Amino acid sequence: MEIWLSYGILGIFVGLVAGLFGIGGGILMVPALFLTLQKQGLSSEQAIFVATKTSLAIILFTSLFSAYSHHKKVPINSSILLQIIAFIIIGTIFGTFFVEHINGKTLEVLFAIYITLISIKMWLGFKVPTQGGSHSPSIALNIIVGLIIGFKSAILGIGGGTISIPYLSWQGVPMAQAVGLSASFGFVIALFGTLTHIFRGATIEGLNGPHLGYIYIPALLGVLSMSLIFSRVGVHFAHKLPTDKLRKAFSLLLISLAIKTVYSLLAP
Repeated sequence: MEIWLSYGILGIFVGLVAGLFGIGGGILMVPALFLTLQKQGLSSEQAIFVATKTSLAIILFTSLFSAYSHHKKVPINSSILLQIIAFIIIGTIFGTFFVEHINGKTLEVLFAIYITLISIKMWLGFKVPTQGGSHSPSIALNIIVGLIIGFKSAILGIGGGTISIPYLSWQGVPMAQAVGLSASFGFVIALFGTLTHIFRGATIEGLNGPHLGYIYIPALLGVLSMSLIFSRVGVHFAHKLPTDKLRKAFSLLLISLAIKTVYSLLAP
């Protein structure tokens, strides 16, 4: 019961943050799941793989919900979606197989570096300048960026929003469409990544509770059930609270999670 409660609380927090900042939550879920799984007795190497792959399974549902919600308000640009999605799938498959050949410590370092960079970006409020006019993104760049988004997301267990939204905005795609496209990308990444993990995932020794490959069911259901509810609460408060202070507070949270991850890496 205590396990389910802890993941339900995490789901509340992930949902609030996702609603407040318009992110999928993977950047927060992975380090939080990692630290929680370690407290349950998993080694750091086991915990990081379970955390990243369970995060992808959660994003499978949250991104689908987000994409559908955005599509109802602003129809998703199918031409851009089709141009990029095949290369995201290829990148995701390569990333899923690649991550099996790196050790858990390396994955911890990569994730700590990544969330540190994202936290700095959020603290500074850096935004990519958009190109003027209305036009479709470059096909050549779509291929490159699609491969990068899929590869990176499959390894780190997060959606592609931290790259896809700035990229699409820079290419002149309106923000309302960029967010919907990013959610669609996240669904595809999570779908192919999750299916691969289910079929190739190994039995995890010492994992207290049901799991499907590397996907930990209590975390999946606990986080998912509460995050879908509280993301709406976050959206409501996003229009009432000071966004600049919220952004900086979240960046500090990410930095603290990165420090904790590095500390667990260096601890004997």
